[in-house]
Amino acid sequence: MMNNTTLRHALSRTCSRPVIYMAIASFAMLSATSAQAQTAANAPVNLDLGSVLAASAANGSNDYQDTPGAAAYEAPSVTPLNSTQPTSLVTQHTIQNNFSSTQSYADFARLTPSVNSINMNGPGLAEAIGPTIRGLQDGQYNVTFDGIPIGDSNDFTHHTTSFFADHDIGQTIVDRGPGTAETVGDATFGGTISIRSKDPLPDMTLTPYGSYGSYNTAQEGLQFDTGSVSKLGGASAFFDAGHIKSDGALTYAHQERSNFLGKVVVPLGQNTTLTLFSSYQKLYQNPPLGASVAQMQSFGSQNYAYNNDPTSQGYYKYTADYITTDMEYADLTSNLGNGWLYDGKAYTYGYYHHDINTIDPFDSLAGGQSGAGTPNQVQLSLNGAIVTGIPGETFGMTYRSFGTIQRLQKDFSWGDIKTGAWFDRQSDNRYVFEVSLSNANATNYDLASNGVGNITANNNNGTISRLQHNDLYTFQPYAQVDYKPIENLTLTAGVKYAFFRRQLYAAVNQKTGLSQGYEHNYDKLLPSFEARYKINPNLSVYAQAAEGFLAPNLNIYYTTNLAQNSVQPESTLNFQAGTAYQSQHLALGADVYDIHFQNFIQATGKSINKIYSNLGGVFYRGIEGEATYSFDSGVSLFANGGYNEAYSTIGHVYVANAPQFTTNAGIIYDHNGYYASVIDEWTGGEYSGNPSAASPGGGKSPGGWYAPYNVVNVSAGYTFDHLMPHVNHLSVKLNVDNITNQNQFINDLGADASGNPLYVKLTGVSAFFSVSVPLTF
Repeated sequence: MMNNTTLRHALSRTCSRPVIYMAIASFAMLSATSAQAQTAANAPVNLDLGSVLAASAANGSNDYQDTPGAAAYEAPSVTPLNSTQPTSLVTQHTIQNNFSSTQSYADFARLTPSVNSINMNGPGLAEAIGPTIRGLQDGQYNVTFDGIPIGDSNDFTHHTTSFFADHDIGQTIVDRGPGTAETVGDATFGGTISIRSKDPLPDMTLTPYGSYGSYNTAQEGLQFDTGSVSKLGGASAFFDAGHIKSDGALTYAHQERSNFLGKVVVPLGQNTTLTLFSSYQKLYQNPPLGASVAQMQSFGSQNYAYNNDPTSQGYYKYTADYITTDMEYADLTSNLGNGWLYDGKAYTYGYYHHDINTIDPFDSLAGGQSGAGTPNQVQLSLNGAIVTGIPGETFGMTYRSFGTIQRLQKDFSWGDIKTGAWFDRQSDNRYVFEVSLSNANATNYDLASNGVGNITANNNNGTISRLQHNDLYTFQPYAQVDYKPIENLTLTAGVKYAFFRRQLYAAVNQKTGLSQGYEHNYDKLLPSFEARYKINPNLSVYAQAAEGFLAPNLNIYYTTNLAQNSVQPESTLNFQAGTAYQSQHLALGADVYDIHFQNFIQATGKSINKIYSNLGGVFYRGIEGEATYSFDSGVSLFANGGYNEAYSTIGHVYVANAPQFTTNAGIIYDHNGYYASVIDEWTGGEYSGNPSAASPGGGKSPGGWYAPYNVVNVSAGYTFDHLMPHVNHLSVKLNVDNITNQNQFINDLGADASGNPLYVKLTGVSAFFSVSVPLTF
């Protein structure tokens, strides 16, 4: 027997409290540091592959991303000149001017070719569906924050609203390819979305900011920048605290977020920089799961998610997430001299998710259950008494990652040699207890009458349906050579060894209900080759060939005999070629790609409705491009898009949830403090994979065809310069999303217990007004 305290201690033994010593260490370092400012010649170079701006500066490329008025500066998405694979950059200038304060990196990435993301509860007010990259789903590509791979170890997916606020993001880079050998992460073969934090401002500044808009959505926040402190060798820092609360676009789909973040940059002499970072976020939400037509009709709302009836399993308080996250890292970069460069990170991040949910939140089952006489009720034994309540579950997933990334580079006259390694251990505890729900309170029940909170650690007649601990160890050493045989030509060859070890220890394993333990290793050598030729300072071309690899998800361990499970790691061969061009008035990028999958695992549905299937061999092929032209008047025209094919090699079955094209097009005005943009985002037709939806594909499509749709977003703002003493740049902005008020069905998330499709639809027009008042000292 385990009492409640013992059980919770067992579940949290590897999920330590967030690391709080970063701030203490940073101030101690600031106090001890009195070194001189760095010189440009000896400044350390960030070896993080995600920072295309740093790479451009290191390689002498003439990128125009930092030149106001240039096409690359105004472009919502731009291809950097130093690209060796299809890459698009969304700058801080674009993020600040085109997005409401509630949105996430998924929305920023949506501005780039071949990326799609769906906000089903309003902009950033729930976890995004996606993003997808070329039709590849979340879990089949990499997400990094300041170069550190992040995500859930069970299936390599990510949480768009749980870690970072958009106010703290400096840029988002989408690499649509596996990268070079030095690209680390669990799922790099599908690409990488690289999120970069903002840098501290050069002057001491206190910035209150806030917004208010549709769905009773309010945000308030405060950022403090120390500026460059000359007495501390030029050290600088910023600290940000923010809060968002919204009713959501869908009925009773609330969300509330609080976030705290600090970043300290400390020069240690002329050649070395130490960066310290810490963040914490707390989130409450009623996560939407889709809705059937019957629910929409019954409750009289096309934007239905939940209701306010405590006798219904669709009562909003019966489905609620309570999530806290944190992330800390220390990054040391150094120019060691004689061509040697070093970049080393040590980090940890944690995710603590607890929720309650009902067994049938869609109210799709008729009649009583388990002998109860009222629909949606169940009779349970509690302290020897029979209790009638709503059947539900409490769910927990708490994990923490510890890791390090070490990089070393030696420059020569003919090129450079790079080597390094990434190591990560993520420990994850997961549980599901069956409970009785009453007025939003979850009460543990025990059919053995052990009393409230006294639950045996075994599968006691279904009382515990999941109680497990799992570890994922990842080790990826690499070596890479960049060779320049002639001027302007760089040939890059490298190899990475990808090693994964999965361990599962389950008192009650998911699906089987048995006490089980498994361990398995997966590994593969991943070679890559890239060639880049700079035709002139404004134009470059590139080609790439690389292998990719992804270890199987944790769900393959939910079996009575792992030896008989035929699921093998996914692997790819990636081939692509492209070009990039930048001048003062024109920015261009274009590429073609061909990806050959083996053992492709397809995921359809979402959350409790998620289903996995093996399509075997799959082809991903397409063409992508982006262009921006800027006029001296401040007007810029832009367009980008991708045409994408994704289908199986046998039977030509289309991959589910893979849009056949995406486009973004519009006009921007940026001049004398005024900024305005109109952006039309199109998403091509796709199949949902839901067999209960009608399928026009003659048996070849996996069900549920959804036609192309578009959303038009408008932004307008003005920055008041030198309005009054200490107020240099007061900014006001209005964002109107989906200004044409589109509200059609665009996808589904599987089906309810009665087989009714659970639809996702556009939620109509919304508007948000924001203001930012930097106060300088």
